Amino acid sequence: MIHLIEFRAMGCQVSVQLEADKQGADILRMLPQRFANIEATLTRFDSHSELMRFNAHAGEWVAVSDLLFANIQSAKHAARLTDGLYNPLILSALVANGYDRSFEQINTSDTSATNPVSQWCDIALNRKTQEVRIPAESAIDLGGVAKGWTATYIADELAEIGACLVNIGGDMVARGRPSGFTGWLVEIDDPFTDYAFTTIYLSDSSISTSGIDYRRWSTTDSKERHHIIDPRTGDSATTNVLSATIMHPSAITSEAYAKALILRGAEDGLAWLNQQWNAIGIVFHQDGAVLSTSNFTHERNIQA
Repeated sequence: MIHLIEFRAMGCQVSVQLEADKQGADILRMLPQRFANIEATLTRFDSHSELMRFNAHAGEWVAVSDLLFANIQSAKHAARLTDGLYNPLILSALVANGYDRSFEQINTSDTSATNPVSQWCDIALNRKTQEVRIPAESAIDLGGVAKGWTATYIADELAEIGACLVNIGGDMVARGRPSGFTGWLVEIDDPFTDYAFTTIYLSDSSISTSGIDYRRWSTTDSKERHHIIDPRTGDSATTNVLSATIMHPSAITSEAYAKALILRGAEDGLAWLNQQWNAIGIVFHQDGAVLSTSNFTHERNIQA
């Protein structure tokens, strides 16, 4: 029996499917509170969250919880994998571009001059003391990495009970496969039509989609902005990619690769992605073309 729960968390729609006996429904009913507890630690939209209290001490060594340390460590690793095109130190740039509150509350935003984004390699971690230090006058936004980390954490727990699929706003982690299927059926949507472009079977792997086709807003200077920040400029990225979908064994890696591909642009991004271990990608170009990595056309059963 496959149980399903849907709710709002981390600024997006969450759905979780679990194959289990009758106890599965009771287990899923506990998830909204689990997500709320994680979000309360990692959100940037609450000045009292642990993340924002940590950011208030930029330039100092700060002891943090297991949860926050794991996410910052994952974010630094993702930055390393993308040569800094994913950079968690973009919070000040996000705010300067007008993304200063949860997206549902944005109508028209003020903008301010953006400062250069601090170097990701200046995030210092002390594993023995579980302390973290970021450059003075910088601030971390965990964003998509927090969603990938949370989806993985919850999926790994549920996998002890049965096959599961955790979907946090398009960041999905699959563990196992439902009975009678080669994996969990996942649709990749066409951003131009909002209909399914293709479907895959996902098993023991992850898929992440990122794009500039959503989370857009206007500013008081009548310019269009979006949430994909280029850390090299501090502004919303200029790119020929409308959206990118990446499949990879790691949800944190797939999330970071999607951002990096958008910033690199379609052609260079796909050439780069083709060289990355176990990565599969599909790109919707702003001119309407659909491009992919060389391994996508013959891959339909995606597994770790």
